[in-house]
Order: sequence, then C-alpha cells, then structure tokens
Amino acid sequence: MDRESMSNEENYCFDIAGYLHIPGVLSQGEVKALNGALDEGGKPRGMLGWPASQRDLFRDLLVHPQMVWYLNQVIGYGFRLDREPELLCDETCDVTAPLIGGNEPRNPARAYYFQNGRRFCQAVRAIWVLADVNEKDGGFVMVPCTHKVNVETPEDIATGKDDMGLTFQPVLKAGDLFLVAGTALQGVRPWQGEGSQRLLSYEYVARAAIQSAGTGPKVQEDPSPEWHSEITPEQRASLYKPDYSYSAPPPVIVTDGEAVKLEESREVFHPSVYIRDPNSNIDEKEFYFWELNGYLMLRGVMDEEWLKKANEAIDEFEDRIVVGEELSRGSETLAGTGRPTLGGLLELPEPYCEPFRKMVSYPAVQHRLTWMGGSGARMSGPTAFCSVQGTSGHALHDGGEPMYPPMGYQFQNGRSYSEAVTITWQLRDVPPGLGGFACVPGSHKAKYGMPPGVRACDDHMGLVKQLVMKAGDVVFFADGAMTHGTTAWENPIPRRGILIKYSSRSFHRSGGEMVHPWNRWGKDLVEDMTDAQLAVMRGTDRDARQSNVPRLEVKDGKVEVSYERGRALYSKEAPQTPVVDQMRPL
Repeated sequence: MDRESMSNEENYCFDIAGYLHIPGVLSQGEVKALNGALDEGGKPRGMLGWPASQRDLFRDLLVHPQMVWYLNQVIGYGFRLDREPELLCDETCDVTAPLIGGNEPRNPARAYYFQNGRRFCQAVRAIWVLADVNEKDGGFVMVPCTHKVNVETPEDIATGKDDMGLTFQPVLKAGDLFLVAGTALQGVRPWQGEGSQRLLSYEYVARAAIQSAGTGPKVQEDPSPEWHSEITPEQRASLYKPDYSYSAPPPVIVTDGEAVKLEESREVFHPSVYIRDPNSNIDEKEFYFWELNGYLMLRGVMDEEWLKKANEAIDEFEDRIVVGEELSRGSETLAGTGRPTLGGLLELPEPYCEPFRKMVSYPAVQHRLTWMGGSGARMSGPTAFCSVQGTSGHALHDGGEPMYPPMGYQFQNGRSYSEAVTITWQLRDVPPGLGGFACVPGSHKAKYGMPPGVRACDDHMGLVKQLVMKAGDVVFFADGAMTHGTTAWENPIPRRGILIKYSSRSFHRSGGEMVHPWNRWGKDLVEDMTDAQLAVMRGTDRDARQSNVPRLEVKDGKVEVSYERGRALYSKEAPQTPVVDQMRPL
C-alpha cells in the first residue's frame, strides 16, 4: 500500500457500519487459480493442509499484503488466525439458524473498542469473493451497525421472521475483499444465485483475544498438574489454561455468594444489577431499531380525516409559503432551487390549526419521545415542508463526531439519552428515489468525521438511506446526533411534511430573553460589572461549540472577552458587541 493509514472514508464506513468493502484486491487470474484449487480439493475446509500444489494459494491469502495492511489498522499489530478458513455455503453453515453476534451481551474478545482516536476491533472476518454475488442471491448477510449496538438482539430480527428491513446482503464481485467486524450480527442464508457460492472466510482476532482452540493434537491434552486431583472440580475450574479443547469454552462457576457449583452447559454466567422491565411499555424491537440506527418510523399514525384537514389547511394558506435558501451546499447530486416552507401552523385560525395542534403531545408520539430522551422535552413550532419538483436537497449535516452534548446521543443502564429529537409527520407519500428525508443509520455513534462525499451525497459509499414513507407515517430521528438531510425533490407532486423539533430538559437550543444577565439576576445584582463578569452571568443559550460568544480567553495572564464568531448557528440573542454596552442604557 502506498499510504500510511486508512482514509477517513474507510474509517467512517467501518466505524459506523461495521464492514468495509475493498473491490478488486485479487486479479481474475488469482480468482481462477483459487477456484481451480477448490474444485480439485473438493472440500469446503482444510485448505491450509492440502497438498502443496493446492494449499499454497490459500496460505498466500493468509497473509495477503493488502489484507494485512487493513487488519493492522482495524485489529492492530500482532493479529492472528482464529479458525481454519472455510467456504461460507449451505454445506458448512446452518442457513436456517439465527444470526449470531451483536454487541449485547458484550463479548470482549470480539468487541469493538474506540478511545482517544484509537480503535481496536478484537475480531474481524475477512471474506475473499471468488464468484459474483448479486442482489437477492442470498449467502452471507449481516446487520450493519450492530458491532456497537447496546441492546440485545430481538429474536425476530435474529431469525429473520421480522427483521424490520435491517438485514443486509452485500453485492460483491469476484476478486473483492469484504471485512466485517466479528461482533456484528451475521450469518448465512440459503443460496439463491446461479452456480456455486464461493465466499472464502478467514477469521482473525487480536493477539491476546481468547476465542477458539486450535486443531493440533497437542490441543487435545489436559496440561493440569497431578495435584489438581486433590482439589474440588470448582477449585480446578479457576486454574484452567486457555487454548486447549478442555477449556474452550472455559469452565463456568455459578455462585449465590454462599456456595459454588459448576455449570455444565458452560454458558457465560455474568450477573447484572439490572433486569428488563416488563412494565416499561416499550416495544423491544422499536427500542432496538432506534438504538441501532438513530431513527424510528411509525406507520399510519394519522388517519384519512386527519390527513385531509392538514392538507386543506396548507392549501388554504399556500400564499404564505416562503421559499428559503438553496441548501445543497455545492453538491451536484442535491442541487436545485430554494426550499419552500410554511410556519405558524399552531397560530392559524380555527379550524385550520386543529390538525397541527393535535400533533402536540399526541400519545403514540409522546410515548416514544419519553423513552428516547426522558420527560421534559419541549417543542418548537411545527413547520410545513412544501418542496416542489426541482427543490434542492439539504446537504447532510450533524453526526456523532465531533461530539456535541446539547444535541448528542448516549446509552446507559438501559436508557436512551437523545438530547434532541426531531419528528416529521408525512402528509403525502414519499416514494423511493424521488427525494425527501435521508440519513446515515448508525451515525449517532460515529467516531470519525463525515466525509465530504457523504455530506454531498456525491459519493455516499452506500451509507446514505432515503426513507420511503406513506401519508400518515411519522419518523423520529436523533437530530444533531445522527447525520441527516434531504435529497433533491424530484416528485411532480409537492412534498408535504410537518417538521417539529424537540429539545431535552437538559440543554437550550434557541436563546430567549432570559439569556441577558439583567433579566436572569436582576439589574441591581449585575450593575457596574465588567464585560468579562457579565459574560459569565448570562443565562442559557444555544451552544455554538467552540465559538460561543461572548467567550473568555486568557492572554498574557489577563482575561479578555471575544465576540468573534465561527460558522455555527447562533441564537438571535447571541451578542456581536460587548454586553456591557447593552447594559448601560438600562
């Protein structure tokens, strides 16, 4: 490789989705030779031990330079093979079995770690593609983003009974290399394509990660010293040595604090102080979907009568629609005309305000808002988005990196903490490919900055998803945490979506008169304060990240006040001149 590290695009993709597709790593000659060796060997496993004329090709893949270069960066130096290579096919895999993986309960030996700019993915499956895999061919599948999910996989999603549209079957070409995080939910489904399925899997783990035992004769031995026969089985259980068959998986001691006993099943015993609350009234599949993706869609919330009244109200006040700025931010894919919107919907005269006031604290919506971010959320006024054919898209924005607490996302102790949730009520259908709301699922947990191609949708690497919706549907998304925007509206039927923003009880997004020190504390308390003193006496305001104004800076041991603005959004109360000057006329 002629570069020192993976590109930001590659890092972003693997960090968010849990996989990386590297096309054309093998030449067609190499693919042909490998397929010939597989045909000659006639078995889906054991390639590394075949006769020299056949095995060398597979041993070369074991340390292929391009794969090694990527694994050094994804797993870390010193990675090693965990299991012998095998073909992923109907013969080697139970294609009826539930998908395995996911990050809950966490398996540290396979898990994904990221801290202070350093990544350690403890297990990675490297799949060498030796025959094309087309759309709907079946075979290897996975659920993107699950390498970082914090919620246990619902059974319906693992089995495919109701996967909520989450299962992803990659489209691959012979010669490609496909890397997938070991903790991502994955499996094999029945092969539907033409010819033989030829996906050759090598599983690698970090140097110290304990996973599988090897296959050599030494592995079958028990290295325990003779004196172990003098102690109890429970005592011996804590003295096992890894990497032998007898200790893979290791013995399990179950205890209640009074006694210990061995668990013959050897299933992991790891008590928790938390239990799932059957009275939470939270749908487990909805919660999983939200935590995994950063958005959630409810179907058919609005009935026909409600939709009719809402659309009639917009028709009645169509002359108030304002065409705003073009928001594609230089994107070729998203370019178009300015975005038409209609505000003030709650203040419309009767009966036109009714369908919009009904959206306020609507039970089915309020219920989800509460478990997404807790009680106390406050809403902005609803805005109708009325894009016409040719209206520009809105360049994708926000995401988990850089971290921004006032609009961030965290998961802790079974609760979702989304500090900003936006809801869009659909008054008309949003067909596929004709524009509308788009997002990058899983980006609310991103640890890398958004690539320019994703922002512009000019090169989105397959990560951007345009949501297909019906009139009456409602979509929630983690505004500020999840990367989102809109694609250009190409539908001859104008868009009708009602957008409402919610902020948590913990952070401010819009300023207000209580920002001013004299309103928050009273004029007498702040009178004759310096500009620097007044700066810290202000009330809550919209956070502009590192460019808040006024802000205090220390230069040569003295505190100075800066009003220099950055590119972030500011409330109208954010000052551009010294606060002390505003204080004097009062």
